[in-house]
Amino acid sequence: MSCARELEQIARDLISGNRWFKGNNVNVLQAFIRDGGCCVYCGKKLWDVFGVASCGDHLLPKSVYPDLAENVDNLVPACADCNSLKRDFDPSERKGMERAITEEIRLEFVRRAKEKIEERRNSDDWRNEFKVAKPLFDGAVAKYRGCLVRSTEYS
Repeated sequence: MSCARELEQIARDLISGNRWFKGNNVNVLQAFIRDGGCCVYCGKKLWDVFGVASCGDHLLPKSVYPDLAENVDNLVPACADCNSLKRDFDPSERKGMERAITEEIRLEFVRRAKEKIEERRNSDDWRNEFKVAKPLFDGAVAKYRGCLVRSTEYS
């Protein structure tokens, strides 16, 4: 059995044999097992923080490569901080569909993404993001709640 097939079987066995993993996406769980449950960008042990296999990232952004959205080779564990900083960065420079994502290529993409994350972490832009985004989000919530109030007034 190839390692890829064995990894898939290990994940399926974990899902089917343990109530704690029921409902997990088998591809995401494979990525977590493959990478030891640590954020591939900063090394944070995600199981210690969240207690579950969560906080995954699409190495090549699914907005650019929707066909790779469920591809286990394109899924990596990532903490919320790194995932937020990486956003839709494409470490393949828009060449993600030109070749299969081998382990060597995946590690190269992770290295490039780490560099981009570190660059963004060292800039002040991300620190201001929440200050700018929070009022925009609060405004959207207020608009929606206003709609709810109006809809009940006319019912």
